Amino acid sequence: MIIQRGKPQKDRTVGVLTLPDGQEFDTLERPWLDNQPYSSCIPAGHYKFTRDTRGRFQWFRVLDVPDRTNIEFHTGTKPTHSEGCILVSMECLKAMLWFFGDVELTYVLEIRDYEYT
Repeated sequence: MIIQRGKPQKDRTVGVLTLPDGQEFDTLERPWLDNQPYSSCIPAGHYKFTRDTRGRFQWFRVLDVPDRTNIEFHTGTKPTHSEGCILVSMECLKAMLWFFGDVELTYVLEIRDYEYT
C-alpha cells in the first residue's frame, strides 16, 4: 500500500492512499513538525502495519515509527482529529479491511513525500 503525499500545507498534510487493486482514497495528517509526538505527521518511508484489535480505534496500526508510538489509521475530517495518526474515510478503512484484515499478518506501507520539480 502506498501513500503519496501532496504539497505541504501550513496546517495539514494531504495525500492519496492507493490499495493493491488501484483504488485511491484521500488521506489527511498533521503538518510536518519535525516528527514531534502528537503534533506531526510521521516521516516518509517504509513501514510495516497490521490489523489492530487493541488500540484506541482498532482498525490498523503503523509499526516501528522512529520516536513515535500508537500511530493508527482512523476516520477524521480535520487535522485536529489526529494526534499524529493517518486519517481516512470509513469507506477506505472498509476497503483496507478486505486486503489487510488478517490479524496474523504484517503488511507493508510506503509513504512518499511530495517531490518538488
